Amino acid sequence: MSGFGLPLLVWVSVVAAVVVLDLTGFVVAAARAQQLADAAALAAVSTDVRGPRTAATALVEAGGGSLVACDCDRAGHAEVVVGVPVPGLVVPRVGARRVEATARAGLVGP
Repeated sequence: MSGFGLPLLVWVSVVAAVVVLDLTGFVVAAARAQQLADAAALAAVSTDVRGPRTAATALVEAGGGSLVACDCDRAGHAEVVVGVPVPGLVVPRVGARRVEATARAGLVGP
């Protein structure tokens, strides 16, 4: 029976390492989504000549995400939702293929 102990320990260790790496990938993707959402909301309220939605989309896509929603039609206010894909072997297969983050920004007068 002790002959099965070492292979089982190696298998459990490999599975545990994959799960830890996947969970780390999920946390990193969530942080990147929030950073991109914050930056996109600020870009949407900037005085970019391309327009708020175009500025937010360009920034998010350059960061590897996608702009899910952009309520940036009101002058000086924006609310954006950004999605980022989750890397990994296990976490995407159990349903967390993408994480989303929301951010708001608004210009304030002097």
